[in-house]
Amino acid sequence: MIKQERISGGGGASSGGGAWLFFASVATVAVLLAAVPLIVRSAVTVLGVESTTPIEWVPDSFAPRRDYDRFTREFESGDVVVASWPGCTIGAAAIDRVIAAATGPDAPCDPAGRPWFESVASGSQAVERLTDSPLALDRAAAIERLRGVIVGPDGEQTCVIFGFTRDGLVDRRRAVAWIRGLLARTVPTSPDDLHLAGPVIDNVAVDEASARSMQVFGGPAALVIFLLTWRSLKSLRYSVLVFLLSLACVGLCFTSLVAWGDKMNPVLIVMPLLVLTLGVSGGIHLVNYLVEARQGGPPEGAALRAIATGWLPCALSAGTTALGLVSLVVSELEPIRVFGFHAAFGVMTTLAVLFLVVPGFFARWPIRRRLLQEPAVDGRSARFAMFTIRRSAWIVGLSTLALTAAIFGVPRIRASVAIDTLFTPETPVIRDYRWLEEHIGPLVPVEVVLRFTEASTIRPAERLDLVREVGGALGELPGVTGVVSAALFLPEDDDATGVRVAARKAVLARKLEANLSSLSDMRIIRELDGDQLWRVTARTSALAGIDYGDFLGVVRSRVEPIVAEHGGAAEGVRAEFTGVMPLINAIQKTLLHDLFTSFLSACGVISLVMMAVEGGVVAGAVAMIPNVFPMILLFGLLGWTGVALDIGSVMTASIALGMAVDGTFHFLTFFRRGLAVEAGKHGPPTAAERTAALRAAFRHSAAALCASSFVCGVGILAFAPSEFAPTRRFAWVLSLLVFAALVGDLVVLPALLASPLGRWFRPSRR
Repeated sequence: MIKQERISGGGGASSGGGAWLFFASVATVAVLLAAVPLIVRSAVTVLGVESTTPIEWVPDSFAPRRDYDRFTREFESGDVVVASWPGCTIGAAAIDRVIAAATGPDAPCDPAGRPWFESVASGSQAVERLTDSPLALDRAAAIERLRGVIVGPDGEQTCVIFGFTRDGLVDRRRAVAWIRGLLARTVPTSPDDLHLAGPVIDNVAVDEASARSMQVFGGPAALVIFLLTWRSLKSLRYSVLVFLLSLACVGLCFTSLVAWGDKMNPVLIVMPLLVLTLGVSGGIHLVNYLVEARQGGPPEGAALRAIATGWLPCALSAGTTALGLVSLVVSELEPIRVFGFHAAFGVMTTLAVLFLVVPGFFARWPIRRRLLQEPAVDGRSARFAMFTIRRSAWIVGLSTLALTAAIFGVPRIRASVAIDTLFTPETPVIRDYRWLEEHIGPLVPVEVVLRFTEASTIRPAERLDLVREVGGALGELPGVTGVVSAALFLPEDDDATGVRVAARKAVLARKLEANLSSLSDMRIIRELDGDQLWRVTARTSALAGIDYGDFLGVVRSRVEPIVAEHGGAAEGVRAEFTGVMPLINAIQKTLLHDLFTSFLSACGVISLVMMAVEGGVVAGAVAMIPNVFPMILLFGLLGWTGVALDIGSVMTASIALGMAVDGTFHFLTFFRRGLAVEAGKHGPPTAAERTAALRAAFRHSAAALCASSFVCGVGILAFAPSEFAPTRRFAWVLSLLVFAALVGDLVVLPALLASPLGRWFRPSRR
């Protein structure tokens, strides 16, 4: 750690450029103080807005979303709340009271008078429709048709389904609170026995869990970061200064969000903490350069000497971190793109503010360090340096084996944003899903739409036959427990032959024509722009771990041959496939693609920067090895273990790469300075010269590297107890990567520099 003796008063500000540095410090602080009201308003504005929903994370041009949006326009929104409770049985009076309150004259609306719900349905209504004319099924037959769809296995348990309008979805927190309040007032059961699920509940649960993460863990995390900063700098004044400057730049990130018109999303919850930790880490390194400059020369001009020495590694460190963050902008997912852009802005803003303020204050009130005994002789860093240097061959060999094994695990990585990966099994939302699927049936719809063009010659009765065949094929698929289509609400065909079959089909045709309007009201058959659309919905589980990309492929393989048998495009009919979970599955694949695209683009750009800074292709490539080492190692391990990456984990590779390069730049700066002192004027440095330079690099940078990594790793880990799984995994994965990067910088990199590869590095020109 940086040793501190005392803060000196006065002196030094008027010499060596200290006066104008101090003026720049005061002016910058004054500007930041003036911006405080704007920062506060921006933070309130950003945090007060509803988060975007997962479907909104991808653009309208995203093909699976385009298909799903078309389906919702033609039929109905998939944004629903499914509610049930013990005693929510067919014919229960409480169901009628709930529906009356949600659809009557006092039904809830937004401030402009637009209703929150476009429909409210229940199993009781479905049974009534089947038992009424013209179908007139007996009650047992009607219930059997609905079993596993909207009626439970016991034939009695059912649910109420609230279909949301666009306006209700915008105000979803209040709408869900209203539903909970209505059920609490209307249903004769305890609140713990009320079970709600569905996409809207998922979104609200994500909103609330991410917001709670910030409210519960934000303050303690900031306190931990400050205490770690104080422990590292051993100076209360400079700890407060670095911490407050970094905190102000966090506020500027909120201002940036408002200025660009970006909305809050669950991923942004961790952005303030990340920018704060990165800012504090940069401040620790900057103070280290200032103290080193004062100790290594006359007090006059120490701040300017520190700027001359440290501006490049600090700028490169912040710049490469920003590059890692900016690489996330290539993502099609809005939360990742917005996070990357604004976090990069925060990192670069923090760098500028620290350099504008800290050196000027240091010129006026420097930290004086005790003169130390030669640490290269008996210090811990020296002993560790020698341990690493003597075993460099073993370290390089073991690292190579570990990387090779990890590389084969990387292709096995899988990503997920399914509900069961967003929350822990004990959270209420998962418990409710489990109860509803056990007592009623699977809740996830996979939609098949049979589109008959205006020119189609297929008659309505034949269209119904096609729907029945498609429904039968879907019902045979593993994981499907119920199928909803027009066939559910129409008489079943029989095995009549001859004249009887013709008469039977004529009766069916008349009944079908008579029921088309009611089926249209039920959003099962629609007439749009001359086309007739018949909907077939298969129900699957939200918690079964189904790969909906593969599942949709199986659905296609079963349905398309049936459509072809009925004439296909030649007869004016085609099948379309969509559903909220297939859309989520497409987002999962985008997540995985973005992981590699972002990481590879960041790795490529940072490698070019490293090669330019180190003055050679080989030296730059060698310097990148300890930076990609932790990423490949961890993600390869995740691939081998089969742990799914979520939206929080997917961002960490590029971010950690940028953070890892920070330490590499600082270590190599002191290593090359050591070479300039030890190496001869001609030829590559010898092994003895590299050893001496490595010991000097450890002596001057190891403490600051450990301190900054400790601040970042432990500070981010403050979010680890969050109930919101992406936030928790982001904290754990990034923290592990930070500490692994420290191992790369202080173990793998020195071993490489001590090996023959170190001959490619040249002394610093300064």
